[in-house]
Amino acid sequence: MKYRATRRQKGLSIIELMIALLLGLLLMGGVMQVFLSSRQTYQTNSALSQVQESGRFALDFLAYDLKNAGYRGDCLFPLYDPTPTTLTKDERYVLGTGIEGWNDAGENSIPGWLNDIYTTSRRAGTDVILLKHAAGATGIALSNPVSADATTINTTAATGQTPGSLLIISDTAGCQLFINQSAANATTLTTLQAINRPYAQTAVISNFQSSLYYIGQSSVAAGLPALRRIRYLATADARPLVVDEELVSGIQDLQIQYAVGNSNGQIAGQYRDAQDINDWQSVISAQISLIAVSRDTQAVSPDQQLTFRGGTVPLDNGRLGQVFNLTVSIRNHLP
Repeated sequence: MKYRATRRQKGLSIIELMIALLLGLLLMGGVMQVFLSSRQTYQTNSALSQVQESGRFALDFLAYDLKNAGYRGDCLFPLYDPTPTTLTKDERYVLGTGIEGWNDAGENSIPGWLNDIYTTSRRAGTDVILLKHAAGATGIALSNPVSADATTINTTAATGQTPGSLLIISDTAGCQLFINQSAANATTLTTLQAINRPYAQTAVISNFQSSLYYIGQSSVAAGLPALRRIRYLATADARPLVVDEELVSGIQDLQIQYAVGNSNGQIAGQYRDAQDINDWQSVISAQISLIAVSRDTQAVSPDQQLTFRGGTVPLDNGRLGQVFNLTVSIRNHLP
């Protein structure tokens, strides 16, 4: 009797192996596609949160100073402003007008103190705005009334105001800008310029705030534009002290238009660019338009464009961008 040898297959045939490899590749491709899609979604969402955060913060900074522009404390009458000769008597250190802007197209006259910032630090094509007002009350209480021609104001406690602090004393009958010369732990405020008239013991002492907003380069994120603010202060010997600080990175453009009011406090005509404003004291409203872009690159397709003020603006390096708009009333310019 003959026995036939039984052959048993070992391993996979070449066809089965190819099918297995193909199925593995398809499965791996699906996993990679899900991973890449999730990664792109994460990048886009992250960029969107950056843009929205930057845009909101930028509008908040600008809106706060715009709403307070021209505020003089309790003062209902024009400010007495005997600025020392050591401080250039220009827009930065005069509270008479709380707002002034400069527009890139058809520029209104650029003052000498602004020229370097405007031509070197500022991002080309963007607007600049100077806003001034009395900041919140210092909480300083006077220990007695202030007489006319006084150079010392007595207080009930240490003032906390360092030498060079720009301050405003005000009541309903008037107000005056002065520079403190006393130390922060002193119970007096000493002025370089004599107080021009008597003030009651209930007079309010406020800080003077003068700020210039512009679009420049970020100092924390290379290659990224930013909203910057220059604060104009004074030194102990009453000389200009300029502090340039970055507020919000990722702000690419800033455009502002202004509305002039009539005697009833109503807008007369349309919103205008800065070069078309002849009397800044009559400005009662401002429209802010800005572009915020993400810090992250490759968040969207590299050819993204935004519609901005009737034109298109390209965004570089695949950054996500968004337009923000806000209209603000200049409350202290209303009749």
